[in-house]
Amino acid sequence: MNEQSSQLRGWTRRNFLKVLGVTGASMMFPWLAYAAESDELDAKADEMEGQLSSMQAQADEMAARLSSLQEEVNAAFDRYNQAIAAHDAAVASMEEAQGRIDAANERITQLQSQLSSRAASIYKTGQVNFIDVLFGSNSFDEFLKNWDAMERIEQQDEALIAETKAARQEAQDAYAEYQRQEQIAAEEMAAAEAAKEELEAAQAALQAEYDAMSEDIAATQAEIEQVRMDAEEARKKEEEARIAAEQALAQSQNQGSSSSGASSAPSVSGWCNPAPGTYITSGFGWRSLGDFHLGVDLSCNYQTVYAMADGTVSHSGWFSTGGMSVIINHGGGIVSWYLHGSQLLVSAGQSVSAGQPIMVSGNSGYSTGPHLHFQINVNSPDGISGTAVDPTAYFGW
Repeated sequence: MNEQSSQLRGWTRRNFLKVLGVTGASMMFPWLAYAAESDELDAKADEMEGQLSSMQAQADEMAARLSSLQEEVNAAFDRYNQAIAAHDAAVASMEEAQGRIDAANERITQLQSQLSSRAASIYKTGQVNFIDVLFGSNSFDEFLKNWDAMERIEQQDEALIAETKAARQEAQDAYAEYQRQEQIAAEEMAAAEAAKEELEAAQAALQAEYDAMSEDIAATQAEIEQVRMDAEEARKKEEEARIAAEQALAQSQNQGSSSSGASSAPSVSGWCNPAPGTYITSGFGWRSLGDFHLGVDLSCNYQTVYAMADGTVSHSGWFSTGGMSVIINHGGGIVSWYLHGSQLLVSAGQSVSAGQPIMVSGNSGYSTGPHLHFQINVNSPDGISGTAVDPTAYFGW
C-alpha cells in the first residue's frame, strides 16, 4: 500500500469529517459515512451510559429508601402487635374487673338485705336507748352485758353501711378505670394499624417505582449493548470501504501514470476539458492546509464550464460546502463534479453531451475566490458518490 493510502487511513476521523463536513464527505468517500455513523453511535452509547449511571444512582437511592422503609414497616408492625397485646390485656382486665364488680354487687345485695332486716327490726321494736337497757337489766352485770351488746349491734350496723359504700365505690372505680384502659388500648391499636397501613402503601408505591426504574435500566442496558454492536458493525463496514477506496485510488493512479499526457486533449476518447485554458491553483491529494484535496481547483474567473463527457445530470443546485454545483453521471461508475459555481445552466435529470455548457464558475460555498473545483469519482454506486481519483490522469492543464 502506498504512502498516500497510509496517510488516508490516518485521516479517517481526525480531519475529513471536520474539514469537509459529514454530508459532503460521506458522498465523496463512502467509508466516511460509516466512520460518522460509528462515531455517532459511540457518542449515543456514551450519552446513554451517562443517563444509565444517573438512573442507577436513582435506583440505588430508591433501594436505600426501601430498606429504610422496610425497617419502619417492621417497627410499625411490632407496635401494632404490642397494641393488640395491650388491648387484649385491657379486655382481660375488664373481664377480671367485671368479676369483681359482680362480686361487689352481690355483696352489696347481701349487705342491703341485712341492713333492711336490721332496719325492720328496729322499726318493730323501737330504738333501744340507755334507759331501756338500764331498767331492762336485773343486775349491774346484766346491764353491762346488754349495753355492750347494743354497742356491738350499732357498730355492726355502721360497718355494714361503710362496707356497702366501699363495695359500691370499688365497683364504680374498677369499671371506670378498666373502661378507660380499654379505650386507650383500642385507640393505640387503631393508630398503630393506620400507621402500618400507610407505611405499607408507601412501600408498595416505592417498590412499584423501583421495579419500573429497574425495567428502564435493563432496557437501557440492552439498548446500549445494541448501539455498541451497531457501532462495531459500522466500523467493520468503514474498514472494508476504506480498503476498497484505497485499492481503487491506487489502481486509478497507476492507470493514470501509464497513460498521462502533457497536452490539453483528453486521455479518454470523447472526453472534453471542462475548463480549457486554465491552470491548477490547488492540486489533487494532501495539501499544506493538512487536508486531502479530492479534486483540482482551476483558475476559472466567472467563465463557462463544460461537461467532460456525455451523461445525465444527477444533481444541480446547492451542494454542502461546494456551493452551487453540478454533478454528472457518465455511466460505468464514473461521475464528474463541478463546484463553487455562480450560475447553473442545466437541471437535474437532464441529458448532456461532452463539451456542453453546464455552469458558470464562481465563488459560492466554502471558497476563498472565484474558481472551479473539478473532481472525478470512479466506482460510483449511485451516480453521485464514489472514489475520487486525480483528474490530471485524464486532463492536462
